[in-house]
Amino acid sequence: MNIKNQIRLSGVVGMASAGLWLIALLIEYRYGLQPPGNASLIYIADQIMFFVALAGYLVMLLGLWKSKAAGDGIFGRISLGIFIAGLVSLLIAWLAQLIKKDPNFFLYPVGGIFQLLGGLLTGIAVVTAKRWDGWQRFAPLIQGLYYLLLFFLLVVSSNQSPSPIGEALWQVTWSITSLALFTKSSNINRMIVKNAQE
Repeated sequence: MNIKNQIRLSGVVGMASAGLWLIALLIEYRYGLQPPGNASLIYIADQIMFFVALAGYLVMLLGLWKSKAAGDGIFGRISLGIFIAGLVSLLIAWLAQLIKKDPNFFLYPVGGIFQLLGGLLTGIAVVTAKRWDGWQRFAPLIQGLYYLLLFFLLVVSSNQSPSPIGEALWQVTWSITSLALFTKSSNINRMIVKNAQE
């Protein structure tokens, strides 16, 4: 599979992950399965859906890395590296939560902070690199800003879990970023040639 198809597929995986997360979210709130939950089969299945969706977001970010949308410079690489490290930390925390049944695993806040910082910096890197144009150029930044302004700060300031609508809109921003990656994958060959000439 060539790099264009890999990037395209990672965009599809990201969009599918947003849909899966929304389904898992609906099940979680419908049946009151918020962590630490219980040992029921439906709780475990719901948590596995969240885990698979999170892993899908990691695949999407790896596609974003391959696309070079954040540029070739150190800022873009570090930004995406922090973002990816945040998701890896959250995946490890999710596994630990399922095994230990402890929703307060220390990698949750670490992963959350890395995801917040990495998302914002990646959004800035994509905008400033100017590899993408149109609405797609701003999609990662919208995702990062949403997580900061309407999700993270709301939770920290009120010390409450996000509302189902707030969390659902967060998945919409993931889907938009994934769609941007998917639609811009058709330009990848042109960008590679352009970068080689610079």
